[in-house]
Amino acid sequence: MIRFATIVPVLRVADVERCMNWYREILGFSIDPFPDVVPFDFCILRRDDAELMLRRTRTPVVRTPASHDWDVYLRLEGGDLTTLLDHARRKTPLVRGPELMPYGQVEFELEDPEGHRICVAEVLADATGFPPAVD
Repeated sequence: MIRFATIVPVLRVADVERCMNWYREILGFSIDPFPDVVPFDFCILRRDDAELMLRRTRTPVVRTPASHDWDVYLRLEGGDLTTLLDHARRKTPLVRGPELMPYGQVEFELEDPEGHRICVAEVLADATGFPPAVD
């Protein structure tokens, strides 16, 4: 039987260096760029068991308000959403949230420097103080 070990999202970006630094500073990912010198063509981002890749594209990725669905959904565990939320909102604007979703997750959204929408979510033991999501 074939067993998949991991599925890793790959985001196309124009500037790998700028984006990898954003993911390191805002979300705490470690970075592993390639090649070893600028301009980077590729970068593997890692944090805990999560992995994300950035790949340089020469063709601009056009992002429009209508295309602002999630590109990455980061589900946390361990009760650390509030800590990450406090850190992130000091460094970058939140696009949405935080809010308590009907399915039990507390979610907030960020955009990376190239407009990729990142949703960060966790089921918290105590979601008191988070407003309910409004349709």
